[in-house]
Amino acid sequence: MSDRTVLASWVVALMVAATASLGGASPVRAEYFAPPTVPSVKRWVPGGAGFSLGAHARVVYAADGLRDAAVDLVDGLHTLTGNDVVAQSGSSGRPGDIVLRNGPVDGAPNTPESYRIAVGDTLDLQGSDTAGTFYATRSALQMLRRNTAIPGGTVTDWPDYRERSLMLDVGREFMPVDMLRDQIRRMAQLKLNLLHLHFSDSFGFRLESMRHPEITAPEHYSRQDIRDLIEYAARYQVEIVPEVDFPGHMNGILAARPELKLRSAAGVVSDSAIDISNPRSYDLLRDILEEFLPQFPGGYWHLGADEFLLRGTRVVSIDEYPQLGEYARATYGPQAQPVDAYLGLINWGAEIVRAHGKRPRIWNDGLHTGEGTIIPDRGIVIDFWSRAGIPQLPLPFFGNARTAPDLIAAGHQVKNAAFTPAYYVTGGPAAIGNIPAPLAYELWDPTLFVDGTRLTPDQSASNLGSGLYVWCDTPTAQTPAQIATSITMPLRVMAQKTWGPAKPATYLEFAALADVVAEPV
Repeated sequence: MSDRTVLASWVVALMVAATASLGGASPVRAEYFAPPTVPSVKRWVPGGAGFSLGAHARVVYAADGLRDAAVDLVDGLHTLTGNDVVAQSGSSGRPGDIVLRNGPVDGAPNTPESYRIAVGDTLDLQGSDTAGTFYATRSALQMLRRNTAIPGGTVTDWPDYRERSLMLDVGREFMPVDMLRDQIRRMAQLKLNLLHLHFSDSFGFRLESMRHPEITAPEHYSRQDIRDLIEYAARYQVEIVPEVDFPGHMNGILAARPELKLRSAAGVVSDSAIDISNPRSYDLLRDILEEFLPQFPGGYWHLGADEFLLRGTRVVSIDEYPQLGEYARATYGPQAQPVDAYLGLINWGAEIVRAHGKRPRIWNDGLHTGEGTIIPDRGIVIDFWSRAGIPQLPLPFFGNARTAPDLIAAGHQVKNAAFTPAYYVTGGPAAIGNIPAPLAYELWDPTLFVDGTRLTPDQSASNLGSGLYVWCDTPTAQTPAQIATSITMPLRVMAQKTWGPAKPATYLEFAALADVVAEPV
């Protein structure tokens, strides 16, 4: 018997037991249950006439900005039902039609992603903004997936967290554009809104550089690829967050610029770290930032800044590189510490990012309590994944790394990128940290960080959210298609955790529903 069959049997057994426990009582009417969606809706008030999708239904959109959402909904409905559904501009519909409009959503926070679905003779979908109305179409499509008749009532829905994301490590393992488009559609179905692409790492720099063509990997994304992908993602309310990691994880770049590699006092040359005491390193990094920042219209740029001094599987002491201390003192004053060379680089990169109208982000593992005289700019978003940047350990390393509450108190916004359970690693020692989706669903939510710290409600206001982070530490471990299959349930769990509520049902119930409605049509 397969695992899925066993789970289904358990669900049936639980349903039988629950029915028996009613002692012959009348069954609860279906209209009193919230619509079956993933992620689940926040509020459902039953009542009034139900909706039945017309055989020749129209999807009426009240603003030109909703046309794409209407057309996509039409395509989905036609695929599911075979009905002759059309998109049409207008302000009202006939019985059996679906109407899309933007406007205030009573009873929900005033965010662009809030929406309401009023179920009656028509199915009225209204979002606070275009994103909210689009998400209403995702819920409507799921609600109609199993039955084109819906009991009367009103859905009011909104996300718990601003950021709900998927990160793909295309720097280590190149992933075809078609695979990225497939994940964007999957994200849209789950109301995930950020696609973080880690463009540069051990096995390649995946962007087409005109200023430095020597650093571009044979497998890469052309400028047209990026333009098309950004446009495609925007149609599905997904923003692309680019990352070019420095000063570590630069193997793909430094292979073409070996003169800029960091060298220890003992003569050990790093293939991954750039020498940030060398002015020519800053010239190269500025060129990369200035070339690619304008290509991405979103609000963020990720600078990386993780595992700068990683050698093999361990982080070595900065004291092995005396030139960094000399540079720090010469640049920032005699009181400066060696780590100030690294902290100063972060602020330097952040200033360039801000000059392009974007907000910088970094990973957290290089920020330690009591180290350095330079204060990282508080406008930098911190993606908090580890206590010390040692991914091989399945448990957090309790060193002197700054905690999420400490970073929040310093004025930063953070995002919970916990190594466990938010990471999916395709191979290598770090894969030991992959947590099964049922455990993540039952035991974790975005307020709980990898070091065991749980944010208070006040602190949670500075937590942007979480997501699924896919790392290809061993690029040959899985093909892109295998990765897409492997992350199916973890991605669904993260969607529920970040949209909320964190655990609306048992895992068995959640998984069974997700198998029916969570994939795009």
